[in-house]
Amino acid sequence: MCGKDDGANLFDGDAPVLRALGVLCDAALEALSPTRCAGCERPGELICGDCLTRLDLIDPATACTHCGAPFGSLVCTECTPATGEPHVLRTSAIGRVLAVAVFDGPMPRIVRAYKDAGEQRLAPLFADMLLDAAVHAQASAEDRYGGLLDDADALIFVPATASAYRRRGFDHMGAIASALARSAGIPLVDALVKHGSSDQRLLGRADRKLQAQGAYEVVEDVRGARILLIDDVITTGSTVAAAADALARAGACHVDALALARVLS
Repeated sequence: MCGKDDGANLFDGDAPVLRALGVLCDAALEALSPTRCAGCERPGELICGDCLTRLDLIDPATACTHCGAPFGSLVCTECTPATGEPHVLRTSAIGRVLAVAVFDGPMPRIVRAYKDAGEQRLAPLFADMLLDAAVHAQASAEDRYGGLLDDADALIFVPATASAYRRRGFDHMGAIASALARSAGIPLVDALVKHGSSDQRLLGRADRKLQAQGAYEVVEDVRGARILLIDDVITTGSTVAAAADALARAGACHVDALALARVLS
């Protein structure tokens, strides 16, 4: 009969055995619940090649640097609405905005699979998308997005509210930011706390702007820092604008924003 000490020593310092067990567990889980594409449910990959090719990528050479919308390099219809009211991002502390793709096609379903269905394996893939977009923008549109990554002193993410964290069990942007910081070699600073509890996806443009005002508190020293602020989806811009304004008030000298997707109104 094995004694207690024998059982406790079975894996003591035996990393290969633990890794092998992890592989077996992953294989068993895969057999029970096969990986499916977050965009189309096709089995085999988290995001299949077809869904990747269907993403409406935003060209940094022609995007609006103020709000991240495509084809806004000359006159951005997103930044100049029919009401004549200036876009919230134009009046904020945000320097430049870059988004990977338009929030259309498979992108909404992929984002929901991560945020609402808890497919956390998407976090490093999203981080890769953000990194690729930023590197491409620096290289292909240096006059517009030069130094977006290379000049950043810190990577800061737009955090979830406490209620959203409890509901999901993780901070969706925190996980992406951790992976991106490692890949890009930029220090990750968990500097923002978000107050309030409402889901902004249920709000209109005016209500989003009103709710975002004063929602963010800076809890780390950002004085004199150039910040790269990341978020998942930019809709009206109220969220990243409010976060950037809070960072600027706390002493950040420059704030750029990088997002996965840009909603077009």
